[in-house]
Amino acid sequence: MSTTLTACGSKEANPTHAETEAVYVSVGPENGPYLKYQVQVSRQLNPGDFENLTARGDQEKIDPEDSEYLRGIPSSELELTKNPQKPIDDEIYFGVFIQVANDNKQPLRSAALSGFEIEDSQFVAGSSTAEEHVFTPIAAFDPKNPGNPFLYRQAIVPGAVGTGSGYQPLPNSPAGSSTTAAELLVFKIPQSKLENRPLVLKIKGPTGGEAEVDLDV
Repeated sequence: MSTTLTACGSKEANPTHAETEAVYVSVGPENGPYLKYQVQVSRQLNPGDFENLTARGDQEKIDPEDSEYLRGIPSSELELTKNPQKPIDDEIYFGVFIQVANDNKQPLRSAALSGFEIEDSQFVAGSSTAEEHVFTPIAAFDPKNPGNPFLYRQAIVPGAVGTGSGYQPLPNSPAGSSTTAAELLVFKIPQSKLENRPLVLKIKGPTGGEAEVDLDV
């Protein structure tokens, strides 16, 4: 049964719905074991032309850090759909920085890249327009080993040692020692869809179980 955890609400043992970011949700089979997923932050990414920053784009809006986040993703995956007649429908890059924690003694496998998706508030399963309101992360050349150390990949999350949890990313890794202490999921979303709030991140575990997080867009 789904349980909800809010920033101000009571704490449940294994919550599967968070109404805000920075709250852990549990994903795993009905009787466990569970991994805990936490969205550290979600936001629009502003890489400009990450191969040539002087080529195009508003230079004041280009974030060099965001440019690095997209390295290792094929150009075909990075191509954004533009609508000259209605620029508000232009696609943008949207990043979700996520951390995984393991409180179990045994190592556990985290969700595959295909286990994540974002649904906006207009999504209705089975409807003729459902595909317009659900978004999946774009992948590196090798999703299991993307090369770029900041991109999310399915991994074995170390077991807990003593009172300390095991984490993905590892604390001493480039992603783990970054300001977000998280790995990045990259989505392409039409800018207009960001208004269909809440945007909900859905997470499916590799051995069962689902959870969702309302994103702070």
